[in-house]
Amino acid sequence: MNITKKIIISDTNIITDLHIAGLALIFVSLDNVYVSDMIINDELNYKTCNFNIINNIKPIKSTINDIHKMIEISKIYPKLSIYDCMNYVLSKKHNAILATGDHRLRKLSLENGVEVIRTLKIIELLYENNIISEEEVFTSCNKLMESNKVRIPKKDIELFMTNIKSKKILNVK
Repeated sequence: MNITKKIIISDTNIITDLHIAGLALIFVSLDNVYVSDMIINDELNYKTCNFNIINNIKPIKSTINDIHKMIEISKIYPKLSIYDCMNYVLSKKHNAILATGDHRLRKLSLENGVEVIRTLKIIELLYENNIISEEEVFTSCNKLMESNKVRIPKKDIELFMTNIKSKKILNVK
């Protein structure tokens, strides 16, 4: 996967996980990482991560047409939040990778040709592109495992670390 392709972070859980792992500022500082203006305005706060990280997040603007499409999608998929619907619309419109941990949003996106990644895949991409070292991968993963705020199963993190150690990184999604 090309880390230079536009990536839209769809939910605060991704940012929170990366903040806990100590990688949020590194990730959001990449030129191609964005968060929808709706998420920035409505959901990001000191509980998500520190303001230094929030101030480095680049917004991707929603147009009136995007809002209309979001409303249409939300009628078809009422269990998705308006934020999920907007992030789907923006990812589809910009041919961007969608970073989300939400299962319903992931399913909709994959069914409609939008590439989806989660926290561990982001860490893998940072490592594969020499943005972080192997030691930083393990330190980050250990922080994730120690936190009670992370929803990634510990067994998934352990398997990811094992694969890094053996240099056989699997295609984590």
